[in-house]
Amino acid sequence: METETTSVTIDVYSLVTNKIIDLLETGTIPWQKPWTEAGLPQNLISKRPYRGINLMLLNAMGFSKNLFLTWKQIKTIGASVKKGEKGTFVVFQKMIEEKKDLADGQTGKRKFFLRYYKVFNVAQCIDIPTAFLPVVSTNDNQPLLTCELIVENMPNCPRIEHNTQEAYYVPSLDYINMPKITSFITSEAYYGTLFHELVHSTGHAERLNRKEVCENADFGTEPYSLEELVAEMGACYLKSHAGIINADLSNNAAYIKGWLDVFKGDKRFVIKAAGRAQRGVEYILQKESKTIQDTNDEFEVEQPE
Repeated sequence: METETTSVTIDVYSLVTNKIIDLLETGTIPWQKPWTEAGLPQNLISKRPYRGINLMLLNAMGFSKNLFLTWKQIKTIGASVKKGEKGTFVVFQKMIEEKKDLADGQTGKRKFFLRYYKVFNVAQCIDIPTAFLPVVSTNDNQPLLTCELIVENMPNCPRIEHNTQEAYYVPSLDYINMPKITSFITSEAYYGTLFHELVHSTGHAERLNRKEVCENADFGTEPYSLEELVAEMGACYLKSHAGIINADLSNNAAYIKGWLDVFKGDKRFVIKAAGRAQRGVEYILQKESKTIQDTNDEFEVEQPE
């Protein structure tokens, strides 16, 4: 039976990256998988949504409802896990503060480690009291209106112009150029591209101050690839938030191989990108984004329920 204990010998970075690699090798691109029908992955009891890499991993499982519980929560409400079901890991950050070295007068340092625990989807459980299950509501979402509101309500939004038939963000001038909306096959495609550039813009020095944006990383370099994945993940999150289903997924073999090569070469890459994409999306949606000080900025923080 799955438990919430974890061994300190487990390399959680490798655990997460290997899971992403497994998904890619089966043709599933986890950051492009929409959650419109299943809802945003969240904890059934606390109602807290999962974030960063956890959002991506749980959504990629493909359950009809993105509601999860820990082993402890399942037992507390009198439910149980179906025989043979296995949990999905959720990663979180654990901090250890080293004591001050009185000999040399240096202050103590904080060390952060990735740990994990297991959660189970409601579909993997039996005897969950109906009082805990949400009432299914009719989806009256209006995607294009929601897209417009996302752009209009973004705080400190960069200038958006339609001068040429190219989409790009210029950090030094803090403006986005977009082709006219009529140049796109659908309005949804226009907003998907605009969201990509808006996520780039959150890296500006007056917003989230991402090094890859502020220092204008060169094409083909690892910092450039990192920022591109941040923007791509963030755009997919925003599209799903607006109710847009990804109809044109970049799931061709060359695309998948490109990211496989990157992830196999750097086990921290995808976790870092997911955390930064999460913060970019939260900035755009005006959600409070609490950045933990003294971390290496590689992932969003989860705490066990």
